[in-house]
Amino acid sequence: MIDTKKALSMIGLCKKAGRLVSGVPIVCDAMRDGKVYLTVYAAKAAENSVKRVTDKAKSYETEAIGIDVLPEELGHAIGKTGAVAAIGISDAGFAAAIKKIISE
Repeated sequence: MIDTKKALSMIGLCKKAGRLVSGVPIVCDAMRDGKVYLTVYAAKAAENSVKRVTDKAKSYETEAIGIDVLPEELGHAIGKTGAVAAIGISDAGFAAAIKKIISE
């Protein structure tokens, strides 16, 4: 069982450090450009959004991890008022830390 609150907190810290991109189209573009070390998506997001992110991650050999939250919760964690289905971590250190939290 992952500590979702701790993972969202680390994601918020990553956003404050400026090492994060958000939104499905932007995350997909960043994966294509090789600027993302880890993609995190809201598992409760629309099926189409989840499929798009996971397919792109597979294509560009980027790890994609789903966390059991609503898109609104993921958006709130990064200071947005709306829903955010996916984020991309553009820093290797933050990516490793978030992966560790999620895999515990």
